Amino acid sequence: MKERFRPYEAAEPVASLFRARQLQAVLRLTPLTMVANALNVGLILLTFHAGGHALFLLFWSLAIAGVVVLGVRAWLRLRSRPTWLSASPRALRRATHHAALLGALWAALPLALFPDSDGPGQLLIATITTGMMCAGGFALATTPAAGTAYVLIVGLGAALSLFLADFPLALPVGALLLIYMMIVVASVWSTARLFGARLMAEAEAARQNELIGLLLRDFEENASDLLWEIDAQGRLCHVTPRLAALFAIPIDQLATLPVFELLERKLPADDEFAAEHLSALRLHAAGRVPFRDQMLAVVQGRRTHWWSLSAKPLVDANGRHAGWRGVASDVTEAQQANRQLNWMAHFDALTGLANRHQFRSQLEQLLTPAFGEMVPFAVLGMDLDHFKIVNDTHGHAAGDALLQEVARRLQACTRRSDTVARLGGDEFAVILRDVSSRAEADLLTRRLLDGVQLPCEVQGAHVVARISIGVAMAPKDGTAIDVLLNNADLALYAAKSAGRGDFRFFAPQMAAVTRRRLAVEQALRGALQRQELSLHFQPQVSLGDWRVKGFEALLRWTHPELGAVPPGEFVPVAEECGLIGEIGAWVVKQACLEAMQWPAGLTVAVNVSPVQAMSHELCRSVEAALQASGLPAVALELEITESVFLNETQATMQVLHALQALGLRIALDDFGTGYSSLAYLRRFPFDTLKIDRSFVLELLSRRDARAIVKTIVSLARTLDMKIVAEGVEDAAQAEMLQRYDCDSVQGYWLARPMTPPQVLEFLALWPAQLERPVAGGDATAAMPLEAGG
Repeated sequence: MKERFRPYEAAEPVASLFRARQLQAVLRLTPLTMVANALNVGLILLTFHAGGHALFLLFWSLAIAGVVVLGVRAWLRLRSRPTWLSASPRALRRATHHAALLGALWAALPLALFPDSDGPGQLLIATITTGMMCAGGFALATTPAAGTAYVLIVGLGAALSLFLADFPLALPVGALLLIYMMIVVASVWSTARLFGARLMAEAEAARQNELIGLLLRDFEENASDLLWEIDAQGRLCHVTPRLAALFAIPIDQLATLPVFELLERKLPADDEFAAEHLSALRLHAAGRVPFRDQMLAVVQGRRTHWWSLSAKPLVDANGRHAGWRGVASDVTEAQQANRQLNWMAHFDALTGLANRHQFRSQLEQLLTPAFGEMVPFAVLGMDLDHFKIVNDTHGHAAGDALLQEVARRLQACTRRSDTVARLGGDEFAVILRDVSSRAEADLLTRRLLDGVQLPCEVQGAHVVARISIGVAMAPKDGTAIDVLLNNADLALYAAKSAGRGDFRFFAPQMAAVTRRRLAVEQALRGALQRQELSLHFQPQVSLGDWRVKGFEALLRWTHPELGAVPPGEFVPVAEECGLIGEIGAWVVKQACLEAMQWPAGLTVAVNVSPVQAMSHELCRSVEAALQASGLPAVALELEITESVFLNETQATMQVLHALQALGLRIALDDFGTGYSSLAYLRRFPFDTLKIDRSFVLELLSRRDARAIVKTIVSLARTLDMKIVAEGVEDAAQAEMLQRYDCDSVQGYWLARPMTPPQVLEFLALWPAQLERPVAGGDATAAMPLEAGG
């Protein structure tokens, strides 16, 4: 029930603030009410001073004056303390007492003067009393207790004076007066409740504002986002410490700078991407429409920060543009991740070169330009020669280091306008722009080839980086991406087939060669399982005693559709497609099994691919072949070529020493060609040197060939090595080799490669089938035995 007589419900200290606001509202009207009191007192004294109530009027006017003085003093205190934020319940009670006292003084006036006054005097008293009652109720409306006390006292006093006076209309006028009094009281309470509701609303708003302020401060201090606002002149408003720290400018200076001038200062240097985003932000600001997630780059210290801006325009009361307000989110990590992903989508992670996707995109732009005609250019397809050997012998880390070194050399040897890309694995490609002739492309390609093919050291290993290159010219060799790349690949295959380490231009007939190679590769994959591979054997004969010392095993392949495929064609394919290990293991095993069918004392020599020779698997396969066949290790000789030493490592020498430790013999095949080095003979003690057939072929016609053969034989004798000359085709060559003290020979003059059954037939007929050469005499060139049938 008590709550109905309260203008608001509030707990301390909010109630204390409300009481202060109530009293402040009353005191603001104090000067006006005190002036009204003084004027009305003066009017009463002027009208009734001549009557018989002089003493009453004296004391009454003095009492009113005292109340006026108290009210003025309270008003002066309010002015001297404008931040009056609390008031006690006692202060409200004093105000109520003060109002009741003032009401009693004005109620005493009609009681004392109304009965004895004439008509005009009564009218004046009634008018002043009613006016003071209503005016006091209005002035005290924010303090309902004081207002109610004042109105009731004045109204009841006036009504009582009517009833006590001999007034003809006392009853109806008194009733009206009481009704007016109640209306004023109700108005006081209505106004008080409205005032209380406003106080409650303001307090709630203040609480909400305080909460929002706390949240904003916490947001500014702890969140990664920033709140920002600029005025109509483009200057920052409400600059926070974080914003000042971001720009490294004091707050007072920051608020005076135009924001776009500030952003230009903080723009990353030489970053077109960031400049484009700043230009987009300018367009948004000029358009005065809301925007979201506009990127912006700002340099802070030595690091570039990326921000995502969202904002809406502000308008003033007249609808005019008043600036912008929005939020800035730090998206630096996301932007860096996005840039990294974008970089990875267009560049090779290992070498930093353009990747296949970007390479094809640039080709598409060159082949279909947006404006004008297509400008001629050249496409170079390339890969590293024998890269698998580097990976297998030195490890993938060394292979990656070699790819990185090749990438650096390719970039160093090309022009700034050219594009170098890594397409995958050891495949690279180059776009030579503005190249209209083969002569120009030849010059640039040769410079690139020479620049890459230099010795280098990777992961502590000495490696020679050799590449083969295929060149296709656009638009001559194609106007579509896949056609152009395919033709460059065809030229690359031609370069590799021609001996590697060189380049070839595309020619239409290369398509047939490539189709043949692909057919060979496809057919070779099942050749072992289909038993299409076989071994033929060519004898090696000692010139000293004219005795067959052994046979060299030669691999042959006959396919139902391709026919007899020569080793020079299918062995490189086997090396490139990874089949050489499996095929090589079969050759060693099969050769050992066949050699067990021969008479004791004969040896079998097996050629080993450079790819095999670099792998420890060779040792395991040889050891397994010897155990499976029962052949003594001394009866097996492995022939390796000098190309094994191109990328020589400690692992290479370990493989060779492990093979020699098994008890078998190691021969250096084709000595004197390609990459001969006496250092090979010092680092590894070979058992046999084989003189290449190219020297034997020119032995009778060229003096330098004879000098080379003589030197090789002398070197082998000095190093205690055996000598085998291959490719001997007539008795004169054999006689010359015998003069030079060569140990053994093999070739068509002795016999062509033969099947295993023919080997036994050959041994049964030897040596009657061929006249032995006589050193120092004229050898008769007899017809060689066609062992192959």
